[in-house]
Amino acid sequence: MGMGNPSVAKLSSSVRHNLAGWYADSAVGARLRQQLMDELDLQLERLFGYHTVFLGVMPNLPLESLARSQASIVASPMPSNGSTGPVVICEDEWLPFETESVDTVVVFHGLEVAGDPRQVLREIQRILVPNGNLLIAGFNPETAFGLAWYLRRFVSPRRWRDLKLERLPRLIDWLTLLNFKCDKPEHKLVLRPFGKGRLFDWMAAIDDWLIDHRVPLGGAFVLHAKKQVTAGVSSVQRRQRRARLVPLPVSRPAVGAEPHRNQGTNSLNEES
Repeated sequence: MGMGNPSVAKLSSSVRHNLAGWYADSAVGARLRQQLMDELDLQLERLFGYHTVFLGVMPNLPLESLARSQASIVASPMPSNGSTGPVVICEDEWLPFETESVDTVVVFHGLEVAGDPRQVLREIQRILVPNGNLLIAGFNPETAFGLAWYLRRFVSPRRWRDLKLERLPRLIDWLTLLNFKCDKPEHKLVLRPFGKGRLFDWMAAIDDWLIDHRVPLGGAFVLHAKKQVTAGVSSVQRRQRRARLVPLPVSRPAVGAEPHRNQGTNSLNEES
């Protein structure tokens, strides 16, 4: 990957903007946004931490009500993403946070819009504390709804060709290689409503029933993963490291600063 490549950053910003627009302008997008919001709210409620970082596309997510941490921040290459709360301008592949300094990372379609999704996961693994939590919300390409997104890349390439869709088993494999333990994903939008009025409401009611009964065929998902403790790191050492986390350390704390770029290399095998 070309680090700091302006053309890559421009394409990433374009697909982020288009995806945020889909959530804002379509009835299905509004429904899925609420489903994902409810699930993230439910899971974050039981994940206490000092610091939470949000990545990806944030279509008007009320971070102040979602995050239960002392400090929440959005890391984004875009200066304005429709979210409340502070924003640090950076590339998702090179996050300007110290190693093992963040308790929870929430990725809202961040892997679909990243130039290098695996590098994003490596950065998340680096900044999370031992036993830190990762929540990923994304599309499931192994469904009719996900397949429709895949086809949009060909039908409307100017808008969607840079949208990346990865199968859930492959994503879980990547996370396992990075020493994460994954829970079973929570599936959303099992039945995509269409039409208007009563037809849409009727299909939405069926979709609610399918989700309540945990039918594993959702067009979108929320996946929780926990970073496993590395052998040889004592609980005392972890507590001491955790005590130094106030305020959230960032290498470029000023909002609106130039994007952070890492000039180093990563030795992790690129293929799962």
